[in-house]
Amino acid sequence: MPQRFVCCFLLAVILALPMGWVHAEEVVVNRVVAIVDDEVVTSLDLDRAIRRLKMDLARMEATQRGGGVPPAQIRRMALERMVDEKIFAKEVKKAGLSVSDEELDHYINRIKQSNKLSDEDFVASLSRQGMTLKEYREDLRRDILKQRLINQEVKKLVVISDAEVEQYYKAHYDQFQNMDEVNMMAIFLRVDPQAGLTAENAVRQQAENILQKIKGGDDFSKLAQQYSQGPGAERGGRLGAVKADDLLPSMRQALGELKPGQMSEVLQIPQGFVIMKLIDRSGNKELALAEVKEQIRAKLAQQKTEKRFKDWMKQLRSENYVKIID
Repeated sequence: MPQRFVCCFLLAVILALPMGWVHAEEVVVNRVVAIVDDEVVTSLDLDRAIRRLKMDLARMEATQRGGGVPPAQIRRMALERMVDEKIFAKEVKKAGLSVSDEELDHYINRIKQSNKLSDEDFVASLSRQGMTLKEYREDLRRDILKQRLINQEVKKLVVISDAEVEQYYKAHYDQFQNMDEVNMMAIFLRVDPQAGLTAENAVRQQAENILQKIKGGDDFSKLAQQYSQGPGAERGGRLGAVKADDLLPSMRQALGELKPGQMSEVLQIPQGFVIMKLIDRSGNKELALAEVKEQIRAKLAQQKTEKRFKDWMKQLRSENYVKIID
């Protein structure tokens, strides 16, 4: 249909409307806020994405301890995420990846079992978050496809040799000494098991924001009282003396790299994210290479994966026409 005819037709429809209706109804302007090749992201799309992101954050109580992620940052995160989703969708189609309904059922049943939810409870929980079961299934499908694409294009290509692990251990040998007991502080941020990648990344960003505040001079204890959702929150994040063997291997590894008074970077753990501060460590225990080999391998793999992912995303962006208008 010629574009001129479409414009004339729409104009005729508008002129045919009763004048009272035009003035009485609120006019909703739906403008383009981003272009990805031959597809667009509209302001209404963005508003829905922002609402969904805010509901994810609220569900995880990430904004209930002092403000959380600033609105402007949430808006930017949602817009960047939508642009990436457009690019991911093209790459998923190109790679021929798919997720069956049976696989979605399996994921959802696992979530319901882990949270002891009946079918009715699960649907009610989604409804309280402003989401239908159909919308949740589509979000979950996109998240799974995205993860499979990243695994195929990034993670599977990252290999850490035994020689690299041993080299790291020898170069950081002093970090694996005196690890019987650690005196530490921590800020924990939880990630809800039902949360998708978008919400998980939002919590990760909040943790990064908190870390930057501490590096900028804010008090660790006050921020722990304000934001932490784990043990010791009411004591300003102080956990006191903890046996190293009682810590998660990834936490023990991260603490081993710190000197007293230093902080870790944001660390992902099964429950969410944590920022740790080492007060002191004691004892004569040496962590042998065999004890920390897999943790070192995971750390090096994570570093390589993050770099490869950034390079891959940069390449995808360069291969697609992207224009942010908003």
